[in-house]
Amino acid sequence: MSPVVQEIVLSPTPAGTTLVHMTQRNVQRYFLSGLVFISIAFAGTAHADAPTVTSFTADPQSISNNYSVALAWDTANSTGRDLLFNCPVGVTLKTAGGASFPCGTRTAVSGSPTDWTSVTVTNVSGARQNVSVTMYPKDSNGANYDQGARSAVFSVLTSPQPLIEFSVSSTSVASGASITLTWKGVDASGVNVQFECADAVKIRTTASGTDVLPCGKPALASDLPISGSLVVYPANASHTPVSVTVHVFPEIGGKTYDATHSLAANFDVRGAPPPKSPAASEFTGPLPRLISNDTFMLSWATRDSTGANIRFQCQDGLSVFAGSSTNASKLPCGTNAFTPPLAVKGTVTLSVKNTNNYDVNLSALLLPQDANGIYFQTTSLSLNLPVFPAGTVRPAAPQPSLPPLTAVTPAPAAALQTSSAPATTSAKRYAFTRALQRGSRNADVTALQKFLAQYSDIYPDGLVTGYFGSLSEKAVGLFQEKYGIVKKGEPGYGTVGPKTRAKLNAVQ
Repeated sequence: MSPVVQEIVLSPTPAGTTLVHMTQRNVQRYFLSGLVFISIAFAGTAHADAPTVTSFTADPQSISNNYSVALAWDTANSTGRDLLFNCPVGVTLKTAGGASFPCGTRTAVSGSPTDWTSVTVTNVSGARQNVSVTMYPKDSNGANYDQGARSAVFSVLTSPQPLIEFSVSSTSVASGASITLTWKGVDASGVNVQFECADAVKIRTTASGTDVLPCGKPALASDLPISGSLVVYPANASHTPVSVTVHVFPEIGGKTYDATHSLAANFDVRGAPPPKSPAASEFTGPLPRLISNDTFMLSWATRDSTGANIRFQCQDGLSVFAGSSTNASKLPCGTNAFTPPLAVKGTVTLSVKNTNNYDVNLSALLLPQDANGIYFQTTSLSLNLPVFPAGTVRPAAPQPSLPPLTAVTPAPAAALQTSSAPATTSAKRYAFTRALQRGSRNADVTALQKFLAQYSDIYPDGLVTGYFGSLSEKAVGLFQEKYGIVKKGEPGYGTVGPKTRAKLNAVQ
């Protein structure tokens, strides 16, 4: 038979212990049942002491940007509480008092075991975002008891207009001039700008230098304030206007930007004015003539150039020398005569030699030079200087022009026959008997030049060479016009034919 306990009596002792008096029962059965009871009792006591969040809610579960969500909780056996928000990029929080509330960090919140708080949520990510928040209770030692935590989730719409306005100071700007970009925004922490790539256009943040901003991506290494301005200097290397598009992007975070809610502006960069072509503005030499072995000076001036050069046309028997002596260096013909080039303005001393026995024109061309070393013949100036052979007699000072034409009455034949002395004018007369034209060389040409040299309005050069050249041809033409023999452009103009010879013989 199993032992039984007849009676159990619990009575206190002075030491605070308890004595157990059992009545007769089945000891084995009660012993086992007691063990089970004691285990359950101790277990119940341990769970009852653990901190627990019995309820935790977010209300409402969907909010608009910059709206508040209320977080309510009920906790047991908790000495405090932490909140942990898991925020996507672009989402930020503020307390009811306007202070920033961190994301991704457990942060203590005050309040009663059963209480609530609220946060204002800003979303500049460009899309709706879900935010999860967890409440962690604290035990009696102030440590988080993660097993008793609860979580809630709510969604927030993105900011519909993080940028309010964006403008440029001018819709058209000269190449290299400044233009100001101005914007105003809300919610986002900052902005960046992006210039669309445009042919021939570069954007700088200074008027000069190498600080060219990139195109097709955010242009600045550091973000700009959410409201502000930026001065840039666009340069257009072409000669035609180029349109430029610039965007301002609100920052989401972590150097990412919301392109969906960006703003754009456009402006034209006018073409750079074409560079001015260099031009020769002045080219002068001695007037009216040169004789072989003469020293002379050429003066010149150019504009919009970096230098100049002179090119002499090649002529048989004609040479030009640098300096005042024909023993100096001979200059080349048919190409640029000076190395290095001449200055943009100046004077040079030269000498000339004509080994021919007739006059030759010295043709000189002044060529302006640009910064690339290119000579511009289209904007050059030319100079033609007649050079006569050595030994040519220089004419005396110009004489008065021919007197007005008067009728000449020949003397009676009898008087001419009986005169014992020659007429006073017979020694000055020269009988022109041959046809003369350009290229003629004889005594008639010498006599013709001597006669015409007396009259500055007909033969201002007054050279007596014995060679019928261009100057003699011009003088004969003026003589013919004066006496109505022939007009310019008509046959015989500038040549000595029968009518011209008769008039020459008559007016001597």
